[in-house]
Amino acid sequence: MRRIDTTQADLHAAIDAEKPGWLAKAKKRTAQYKTAGKYGAGSEFWGDIKNVYIDLQHEKCAYCETKLAGKQLASKVHEVEHFRPKSKVSKWPAKAKKGVTPFVPPCKVGGESENGYYLLAYHPLNYAIACTRCNSTLKSDYFPVRGRRNIQGSDPTKLKGEDALLIYPMGDIDADPSDLIRFDGVLAVPAKTRGKNFERALITIEFFKLNHEDLTTRRAQIIAMLWRALRTLELGNLPSDLRNDTQSTIDLSVAASGQFSSCARDFVDLYSTNKTLANEYGRLAQDLVGN
Repeated sequence: MRRIDTTQADLHAAIDAEKPGWLAKAKKRTAQYKTAGKYGAGSEFWGDIKNVYIDLQHEKCAYCETKLAGKQLASKVHEVEHFRPKSKVSKWPAKAKKGVTPFVPPCKVGGESENGYYLLAYHPLNYAIACTRCNSTLKSDYFPVRGRRNIQGSDPTKLKGEDALLIYPMGDIDADPSDLIRFDGVLAVPAKTRGKNFERALITIEFFKLNHEDLTTRRAQIIAMLWRALRTLELGNLPSDLRNDTQSTIDLSVAASGQFSSCARDFVDLYSTNKTLANEYGRLAQDLVGN
């Protein structure tokens, strides 16, 4: 997970350019929900601005950083995720299945809500693009908070009192994900060793199953490739064109548009600060992917 660079003003401008009149229509719909005191399903139109978020996120899932298929022919795989659930909030963690050790949160995670955050159904700072795995399977209608849940809130920038336990990566209204979660090889780990930010990172990692093998095996492919590239750059007689190409490969991997780029960035940093450990991770990754 990494921060998605934008501001509220830039986001509104992009929405206006993509779908003129959308913001006014959203404001009107929100007023209807406020009068009704709840969300009303039917004739949803947040999909009209999906492309704004797909572009901002470089066609990646906001949470696991998986690169999704191109928007022109496969926009359906880009799901518009409501960070704060719009219609109800269910209890999290759900009851563990038989034979599975349940996750025990290190702090309070809030209760259920029959109505959910109905006043945020059409707020641009309550959206992100997520893959089916992270949105439909895992996120669903859960939203753990350490503080008092405020479903009457109509502005996400004013809901810090809830002390949300998941990290919202869009813009700068929340903490930078890289300040809370770092990567130790293929594994996501809390950047802090204790305190609220440690607990928040721990819950986000568990919530989105960021260390499930469906992600770690693909991160290993990135690390194995980077390890070879970084070692190639150390060759003394490397032709300049090959050196430039190799450096470009590394740069593309750590750029915001790269799949699992936060993991790639941390591995490149590790190679410059602790080459012994980076070499160990590189060999493990190479063995794992069978290269």
